This record gives sequence, structure tokens and C-alpha cells, in this order.
Amino acid sequence: MRKILAVLTVLVFGLVLVACSPDTSEIDTFLSPNKIVYTMDETNANGPIIETGDFEFYSIQKNKTSSRVDVASTEVTSVSLGNNIYEITVRGHKYNVYVYQTGYEGTVSNPNDIVVSALSPTYGVENDADKIKNVNALFFTVITNQIDLEKVQVISAQFNTKSNTEVIKETGANAQKYLVTPENYEDNVFKINSNNVLSFEFHDLNDTVQVIKNLSYKPADNQLPINTKMENTWLGYVWDWVFIIPISFLMQFFASLFGLNSFGLGILFATIIVRTIAWPIYAKANDMSIKMAVAQPELTKLQNKYALKKDPASQQKMQMEMMQLYKKHGISVLGCFTPILQMPIFLAMFQTVYRITVPGGMYAANVSNHKILFGLIDLSAGGFNDVTSYILAAIVGVTMWLLQHLSQKKPSYAKNTGTQVKTEQAEQQAKTMKTVSNVMIGMMVLTTITSVNALGFYWVIGNLFSIGQSFINRKLSEKKYEKTRASQSII
Repeated sequence: MRKILAVLTVLVFGLVLVACSPDTSEIDTFLSPNKIVYTMDETNANGPIIETGDFEFYSIQKNKTSSRVDVASTEVTSVSLGNNIYEITVRGHKYNVYVYQTGYEGTVSNPNDIVVSALSPTYGVENDADKIKNVNALFFTVITNQIDLEKVQVISAQFNTKSNTEVIKETGANAQKYLVTPENYEDNVFKINSNNVLSFEFHDLNDTVQVIKNLSYKPADNQLPINTKMENTWLGYVWDWVFIIPISFLMQFFASLFGLNSFGLGILFATIIVRTIAWPIYAKANDMSIKMAVAQPELTKLQNKYALKKDPASQQKMQMEMMQLYKKHGISVLGCFTPILQMPIFLAMFQTVYRITVPGGMYAANVSNHKILFGLIDLSAGGFNDVTSYILAAIVGVTMWLLQHLSQKKPSYAKNTGTQVKTEQAEQQAKTMKTVSNVMIGMMVLTTITSVNALGFYWVIGNLFSIGQSFINRKLSEKKYEKTRASQSII
């Protein structure tokens, strides 16, 4: 039986791994030329000699990435098109190259005419990861954004281009002029999983056209632009319109004051306002603590009364008397869930810090200045190689420890309510809570180091606000306790 259970466990575990693993199935292929100009010394009877590295072949995968694929020399063919131009074919993909011949440019009417052009995200790029990133930019675009050609190059050769190092390189807006988009492309980019057939018309000697199938997709939540035009799920619409958009509006409003576009100012004021709005929820939870403190002496007497009565009837009677006691002091079981109401607000603030700067977001331009403290800290930077990440992480750790220390410290009114006597179970629970708190602090410190500095800055502001909030609420709670205690004639 144990063997069968073990086999079943392994099978279930394997199925989970398969189900959760990314889909690497191929959806397209792409050929990126690295060399489009050859000299006569680089030719033979069949035309230009195509060597390894003259092009790169990529498999485009369903998990929105790509990988380089080796191609055998037998899979490469060339055909002369005249004018020293050759058509190269690799696994169904074609591109044209030019063979420079000394003096040949003198035989044409205009030596500056473009002979051949090609789309290449890999030309002159050394790092393999950067090559893949550039290839991915052609095929996968985050929703609300149009295709990004910032790192993708259109390389061209003229009749008088003598070598591959002399080709004309065009990127960004210069490369954009060759792009022909389909009808309604500007609207399609706001749709989830929108497939767009894009054409690059080079207008070289053979009017070369290259077609790319680009997908606009919805990324993970933290990389999702903030835009009201964006197509979403019903839950996404609710989440964005109720939480993300109002908070991001506040953040960009304060960021754009005086034309500063300061992301830091936006985070500072938005955090203070959002935390202040959530204060009544915090106060409601605090009221519950006061009521519990006021009722504690009576609860202790009730527990002592039934301490030795473990029969069902006595236990049921104790529960009934306890419910009456809760009712007397206005204690609701639902009140215990009040702190949970704060979680969506704080999670939305966390997401907004990440999402508001994502390109394609309607407020991204208003928070474009990511420097704070006279340029010493870049909120868009971060990671193990950024020194300021460690400084922010240290401040986050210290402020979080102070906040938890203050939160766990009993107010004066709770010291004389019978709660000061701790059982062995209570002691163990306190140790567990302390361990959980320390682990949480450690996780926040590590996350601050590995994330963008904007997150660490937000946590610092939030922790400092919460520390001040705790001090104020502690004083208010003590006054409220005395007032409640007096009104109920508790001695």
C-alpha cells in the first residue's frame, strides 16, 4: 500500500510540474542577418560564402521568449538577383546581401542608392541575452504599447558600401519609418492577446518587404501598465477602477506639481493620503482591542468559574454567558476581521508603485523623474549591484522593527486587566509571533534589496507613518479606555 501511495505521489507531483511549467512550444521562427555586405574575396562560383555568425536563426516560443537554433550550412542557399545582389534562403526565410566589387559603384547612376536592407535585432550586439531581448521585442509587446524598435536595427548598404562595417544603421524613430501597421492597430494594442501583422517596407533596389507577427499581451500584474483604455477581465476592471486608478491619479498629481514629475514626491504624498484614508479602519480595529481590554476582567472571572467544569452542558453554558458578555460590551466577532479590510488598499498601493512607471501607462510621463535626495537615489534602479538598495533596506528593517516593537508593547490600560498572567501556551504563542515578525522583517529587507528602490522608499514612508499613527492611537486609546471604563462603572 505504501509503495502504491509513493508512486501516486510521484505521479501527482510530476503532473503538477508539467502543468505549471512554461509552454515552450514553437509558434514562429525568425532569421536575423548580421552581415549583408561581402567583398569579392568572400565569394565563390555560387556567390557569397555564408559563414557561421553571418546570420542567427531563432525559435519564437509560446511562453513569450525565444531561443537561438543552430542551422547547418547545407540549409543555406543563395540565388543571384543581378546587380551584385544575392537572395539568401534559410529554412524558408529570405534576405538579400550585396557583393561589393571595386569600381562597380561607378557604373550606376547614383552610388548612394540603397541596394539591400534588412531587419536585424542582433547586428553588432555581443551579449546573447540582449539579442534574445531584442528579438522578443519584435514579436511580443506589452498591452497598450506599440512595437518598440529602440534596440532593433534596420541595416542598409549602398552601391558604394565597401564592407559590412560601413552599413547604415537605423533604430527607434528612424527604423519606425519603414514600419507599416494594419488597420486599427492603434486600437488593437489595448486588447488582450491581439495578433498584429506588421510589415517593414525597405524600398531598396528590390523593394524588400519583411513581415512580423507581433502579439500584444497582458503581462504579470506588477508589469501591467495603468491605462483606462486597456481591455481587462471583470475582476481586473474592478481592481483597477476601485483601487489602482484612484491611487495612481493621486500619485501622478503630486508628482507633476510645479512641473517636477517627481516619482518620489508622488509616492510620499500618495502614501500619506492613502494611509490617512485607511486610518478609520485601523481605529476600528483599535476600538475592538479597547473593548476586549475593558471586558477582560469579566472574561477572566467567567473562565475561572468554568475552569474545572469540562462537561458539555457546562461548556455550552459558558459559551452562552460569554456571548452575553460580548454583547454587553459591544464586541462583534466580525470586528476581528476589520484589519483585513486594509489589505486591498495596501496591496493596491504596492502595485501602483510598480505599475505607474510601466511604458504605455497613462501616467508614466508624469512620474518620469525617478531621482530623489538631489539625485543620490534613483527609484528606478535597484538590485544587488546598487549601493542605495542596501541603505534603503537597512532603513526598512529598522523602521519595521520599531513599528512591530511598538505594536506588540501593551498599552497601560491592558496591564491591569488580567492579561498579564501568561500560560505556557501563551508564552509559546508569543515566541511564535516574534519569530514570524523577525522573518517578515528579513523578507522585507531582502525584497527591498532585490526590487526597485521605489518599493523600499514606499515602505520607509509607510513605516514612518505607521509609527506615528501607533503613537497617536495609543494616546487616544488610553483616553477612550478610561472614558469607556468610567461609563460602565468598572472599578
